[in-house]
Amino acid sequence: MLKFLVRLFAFLGFLVFAGIVAAIVFAVRREPTLPERIVLELDLDQPLADSPSPGSLSALFGHEATLRDMLDTLERARTDRRVRGLVARVGGHEMGFAQAQDLRAAIERFRATGRFAIAFSEGFGEGGSGNRSYYLASAFDEVWLQPLGMVSLTGLAAEVPFARDALDWLGLQPQVQQREEYKSFAETFTQRDFSPAHREEMEALLADLTQQIVDGVARGRRLDAGAVRALVDQAPLLEQEALQARLVDRIGYRDEAHAEGERRAGGAETVDALEYLDIAGPPNDDGPTVALVTVAGTISRGESGGGGPVGELTAGSDSVVEALNDAIDDDDVRAILLRIDTGGGSVTASEAIRRAVVRAREAGKPVIASMGDMAASGGYWIAMNTDRIVAAPGTITGSIGVIAGKMSAGALSEKLGVRWGVIEEGKNAGMWSLTRPFDEAEMARLSAVADASYAAFLTQVGAARKLPPDKVRAAARGRAWTGNQALALGLVDELGDQETALARTRQAIGLAPDAPVTLTPFPAPKSTLEEVMDLASGKGDLVQGLAVLRQVAALKPWLAALRPIVEATAPGTRFASPPGGLVPGR
Repeated sequence: MLKFLVRLFAFLGFLVFAGIVAAIVFAVRREPTLPERIVLELDLDQPLADSPSPGSLSALFGHEATLRDMLDTLERARTDRRVRGLVARVGGHEMGFAQAQDLRAAIERFRATGRFAIAFSEGFGEGGSGNRSYYLASAFDEVWLQPLGMVSLTGLAAEVPFARDALDWLGLQPQVQQREEYKSFAETFTQRDFSPAHREEMEALLADLTQQIVDGVARGRRLDAGAVRALVDQAPLLEQEALQARLVDRIGYRDEAHAEGERRAGGAETVDALEYLDIAGPPNDDGPTVALVTVAGTISRGESGGGGPVGELTAGSDSVVEALNDAIDDDDVRAILLRIDTGGGSVTASEAIRRAVVRAREAGKPVIASMGDMAASGGYWIAMNTDRIVAAPGTITGSIGVIAGKMSAGALSEKLGVRWGVIEEGKNAGMWSLTRPFDEAEMARLSAVADASYAAFLTQVGAARKLPPDKVRAAARGRAWTGNQALALGLVDELGDQETALARTRQAIGLAPDAPVTLTPFPAPKSTLEEVMDLASGKGDLVQGLAVLRQVAALKPWLAALRPIVEATAPGTRFASPPGGLVPGR
C-alpha cells in the first residue's frame, strides 16, 4: 500500500510538472517551418538501431535517430525542391555491412537527382579499423578528412577466443551436440583453435566481405579495384597519403565542410535530419497500408526488451507474434514488410514467429523479408516462409544448424568446496543439472533432440525454398553465408536494400514498384501518455534501468567478457548466433 501511495503521488507530481512545461512550450511555440534552401545535416558517426528500442521513453524525450529515420529522410529529401544537398558526419564506431549498404544505396538515389552529398570525418578509424565507415563515405561525391585524421582501410580480421584451457582450469565441462561441422558457436568452449570447417567458413566470409568493400570503394571513388586492394595493404593512410591516393577530396574541419555545403547550395540553411523529417513528414504516408514489423536482437520467449543502458536487445516471440497478429487482423493492412536483424536464439520462440508469418500469408497478406546485418540461424528460420527474401550483399545469413547442450560445473563446485545433495524422481530428472555432466543415456537423448531439430530445419527450408534435399544439405551444415553467397545457393531471392524490399512489397499487392504506400510500424510507438503511465507504474525502461544501473556499472566490463561463457551454461537447444566470433569493427 505504501509503495502504491508513493507511486501515486510521484505520478501526480510528474503530471503537474509536465503540465507546466507543456503550457510554457505551447505558449511560445510557433508552427515549425522549413527554409526555402536546405542543406541536410546527418550524423552517421554511430551505428543506428533498426527501430526504437522497446521501452526507450522516446515519446517523452525524443528519440535517437534510427536507420529507418535516416532512410526516410533521404527518400523524402530527394524529391523536395527545397533540399539542395547534404553534409554527413561519418567515421566513428563501425556500423554493420547491411546498414552501410542500405545507407549507400539511399545516398546514391539522393545524388542521382542532381543533389550533392559531402561526407566529413575526423578520422576513419583512430587506433582501430575504419573499413565500413569509409566504405559508406565512398558513396558520397566529396569526402573530407580532418587534419591529423587517417583512413584506416586495413581490411577485415576475425579474432575468435578459444577458452577450453581456461574452462579446464576452472573445472567447467562443456557438453555440446552441434549439427553440423560448420555450426561453430560452441567451439569457443570445446576447442583450443579453429577447426578446419570453422577456419574455412571464416576465411570465405572475410574474403567475400572484403571484396565487397574493395568493389564499393573502387566504384564510388572511380578507382581501379586492384589499386584499392593495394591501398588496403598499405593502410592506415595519413591524411596527405589518402589525399594523394584520391580516397579523400579535401583536408579540412567540420565547420569548413558545412560552410562548403552551404556555399554549394547557394546560401542555404543547415537543417538537422530529424528536425527536417519531423516537419516535412515521412515519404511513405499515403496509399495502401504496409505493416513494418521489426525483429531485432536475440530471439527469445516472452516480451521484447533491452537495448537501453542495461540489458541485451531481445526480440520476444510474444511481442513479435502479437505485432504480426495485429497486422493480420487489421483490415487496412495489405502486406507486411518483415525487417530481420538477428543471429537467432530460442528454437521454440523462432518457431512461434515462423508460424505467425505462415498465418499472415494464409490470411492473404503477403510477407516480404528484408534482411539486415544478420538474419541467420533462427533469423533465417523466421524468414524462410515469407513470399520473398531480400538480403543485403553483406548480410550474414544461413547458419542452418542446431546446437544443444550444457556446461557442467561439478568440478568447479568441488574446487570451491560445495557439495550437492541430489534427489531425483525420474531417470532423466537431473539431465539439465549444471552440477554434473550428461550420462550416456542422457547424451543419447540430447543427440536425438539435436537430430530431430536439425532434420526439421532441413525439411522446412527445402519445402519453403523449393530446393531438393541435396541443395538444402549443401547450403546448410551449420554454415553462415554472406547475402552474395546465399543468393547463389537459393537461400534468398534478391540482393537489395530496404527500398528494394518495399518495392517488392508493393508489387506483391499489385502496385507499381514506386507507388505510394503508408508504411506503418507494428506495434505503434508508445504515446506520451503510455510512457508516463509506464513510468508511474514502475514498468518503464527508465525505472527498471535505474534500479540496477549502479550495481551493473562497475561490473559491466567483466560481464561483457564473461557473457559468452555465461550464455553457454544455459542448458537447452537453440539456433545460436554465427559464425563463432567475427569481431565487429575489424
